Amino acid sequence: HYSVHLPGGRSEAVTHAEWSSPVLVGDRIYVGSATGHALYALSRRDGTLLTTYPADGAVESEAAVVGDRVYFSDSGGNTFCYTLDGERVWSHDGSAPILVAPAVDEAHGLVLITAVDDLAQALRLDTGELVWQYHARRDPTRRAELSLFASPRAVVTTPPPGEPPLALLGFSSGSLVAVDLVSGDEVWTRSVGEGRYPDVVADAVTEGPSVFSSGYFGPFVAVDLASHDILWRVEAGAAHAPLLAREGDRVTVYHAGTDGDMRAVHPVTGAVRWEWDSGGTGALTTPRWTQAGLVVASSEGGVWIVDPEDGHTVWSWHEPLLLAGISSPPAVEGRQLVFVSNAGNLYSLLVPRPSPEPRPLWP
Repeated sequence: HYSVHLPGGRSEAVTHAEWSSPVLVGDRIYVGSATGHALYALSRRDGTLLTTYPADGAVESEAAVVGDRVYFSDSGGNTFCYTLDGERVWSHDGSAPILVAPAVDEAHGLVLITAVDDLAQALRLDTGELVWQYHARRDPTRRAELSLFASPRAVVTTPPPGEPPLALLGFSSGSLVAVDLVSGDEVWTRSVGEGRYPDVVADAVTEGPSVFSSGYFGPFVAVDLASHDILWRVEAGAAHAPLLAREGDRVTVYHAGTDGDMRAVHPVTGAVRWEWDSGGTGALTTPRWTQAGLVVASSEGGVWIVDPEDGHTVWSWHEPLLLAGISSPPAVEGRQLVFVSNAGNLYSLLVPRPSPEPRPLWP
C-alpha cells in the first residue's frame, strides 16, 4: 500500500529498535518514534503526518486512545494525556524509561504505568496525579546488569462479586504480582520466570479463573487466580503477550516465543496442538487474528500469516534491508496491516479486494 519513514530523523537499524506498536483508530495511525520526542498521528490512507503530540523524550511505548483522549509515555518516564486535537491535558513526571502502553481503567478513573526499573504507578485519569506506586523487591542474588530493558503492561482483572479488582504486574525477578487496584497493596505473588533471564516482560492475559504469563526464556504458565497455583507449564519464553482466540466452541492460546517458534496451546491442559517455526531465533510478537490467519512478526525480520488450524505458513514478507527486524506487534483492522521495522519504516499493506468475474470472450 505504502511505506514511510517515521518522523523524528533517521538512525541505523543495527543500533536501535522501534518499540512503539502502531494503533489504528478511525482514519489515523498513532505511533511513536525512537528518534523523535513526540507521539505522531499519521493518515491511514498515505502515512502523512496529521498531528504531533510533544513529549520530553523518545516515545517508544504504544499509545492508548480512549474516547477523545490519547495517553502515552516516553523514554524519560514521563506520561502524557492529550486531546486528539493535540492539546495537552496533563503530564506526569517520572524517572525511569517506559516502553509499554498505559493501562486505562475508566471504571476506577485510573491510568496504570509500568517502568523498566520494576516500578508501577497508578495515576488519576482526569489530572495525572499519583494515586499509588508499587516498587518490586529486588532479588539480592541476581546482578542488576542482567535485568532486561523492558517491562510488561499492567493487566486489570475482573474479580468475583465481593472481591476487589486486581492489577497484575510482572517484574525482572521473574515474579507475577497482584496488587489491589484501588490501594496498590500487594495481595499475592507467584514466581514465574526461570533461568538467567527470568524477567517477566510479556503482558499477561486472563481468561476466566486463569492468567497466562511467561518469563523471557521460560516457562509459559497458567496460574489459577484463586489459589495462585501453577496449573501447567510449557518450556518456552516470550517477549510479548500471547493471543487468546475463540474459534467456535474452541479456545486456543497462541504463544509466540523468544525462540522463534509459535505454539497453539490448550488453555486448560497446556497441551501443544501444533508448533510453527519461523526459521530463526528472533523473539516473535503477539499474534494478531485475521480472517486470513495469524499475523506474527520477528525481531530478526519478517512478517508471516500462519494458519491457526495446523500452523502452516500462508504468506510471508521480508523487508529488503539487512538487520531490520520488527520489535513491536503489527496492527490489523479490516483489510489493512500496519507495522514498524527497526529501521524506522512504517509499512501499510492491504489485502486485495476480490476481482469481479471476468466476462466470457465467447459466445
